[in-house]
Amino acid sequence: MLGSARSWTTKGGRVTAQLIRLKVELQQRHCQTHAAFCREYDRVAETIDPELVGEGPGPAQFHRWLRGDVKTLPYPHHCQVLEKMFPGLTAAELFQPWTPDLRPAPTIPIKSDSAARDVVEVIGDRIKRPAFGAIEWGPELPSDAGRAHTVSSTHSPSDANETTAVIAQRLLQLKRTRRLTDREVGQLAHLAGNVIDLDSSTDIQIGSDGSASLTFQYLVLNLTDRPLTRLSRELWFESTDGRLDIKPLREAERRIAIQRIHDTAHLAKFACQLSPPVQPGESAVVGYVCTGGKFVGAHYWRRSFYRYTRRFTLSLRHVNAGELSSCSAVEEHPDGAENSATEALIWDTEGNDVLISLTREYLRPNQSITLHWKVAP
Repeated sequence: MLGSARSWTTKGGRVTAQLIRLKVELQQRHCQTHAAFCREYDRVAETIDPELVGEGPGPAQFHRWLRGDVKTLPYPHHCQVLEKMFPGLTAAELFQPWTPDLRPAPTIPIKSDSAARDVVEVIGDRIKRPAFGAIEWGPELPSDAGRAHTVSSTHSPSDANETTAVIAQRLLQLKRTRRLTDREVGQLAHLAGNVIDLDSSTDIQIGSDGSASLTFQYLVLNLTDRPLTRLSRELWFESTDGRLDIKPLREAERRIAIQRIHDTAHLAKFACQLSPPVQPGESAVVGYVCTGGKFVGAHYWRRSFYRYTRRFTLSLRHVNAGELSSCSAVEEHPDGAENSATEALIWDTEGNDVLISLTREYLRPNQSITLHWKVAP
């Protein structure tokens, strides 16, 4: 018996999200979507018993797993597959709350220096000539399976300067710690000269009166040859309680000072000043919390992206919202084209509270996502 492992806890009178170990491990493997998880589940299940292929959890059950909304362990065949997917961890450990001091699941070391040489060459080329416009940035398609991710480079490994070598070394270390594939490392190497958000999350907590607290968190990867000292940001609300209050996230890995640049009744332009700076090749978690905004009348949230973003997660809890009558999401691309992202939405209710989550991957600069939801009066 697990007891209740719900991912929502109360801290200081405010409802906050609590991560579950399984969700963190899946995010590190880039398998947190239901489709990606089922592919990996079937691959592992086939090595145990071919009859288990296709017996993975459905979408609703899978997202209950990620929320920790379980009172007992899953069926034995699910536990068997999960424990083989995450060697060294038991099923019970996977459904426990995650804390930063937990040991990571075992990783597979790199066995060859060829990858390091290739990465050095690509980074050396891109640092001096960053890629703009059309660049390959997306998941592997069936037609791409097995295709190498290379670039025509005028540099040889011996031409690499110290900064290029350091970035390449740290990128390969990141491959081990975050279990990146060769393809993902190749794409990141091609983006040298840019700052990348490996993970970006927005957690929105809305009270029954519409008052909101938003937590923004970024896993920033500096692939430039200069230290990263500040992040420019802006926030806008249709309704506010006055001036927006923005404070550093205490759980961040860098000390953050908020520099206010421009304020109006509904808009705040500011910068997060980082200490110490994020050095070339380094990654760091930074974030901030905003209060003072309100969701009154029309319920929507628009998120714009300033840089290449590997993964974005939006989590929303609307307290005492009542019955959810509709929920949709639209993705707008840099060229103005739009497409629906509603298929990636997961929504649920807990009492009178509405819970919504949305995950998107491989986002580009000047792209945006808008979430709309309506509740019955």
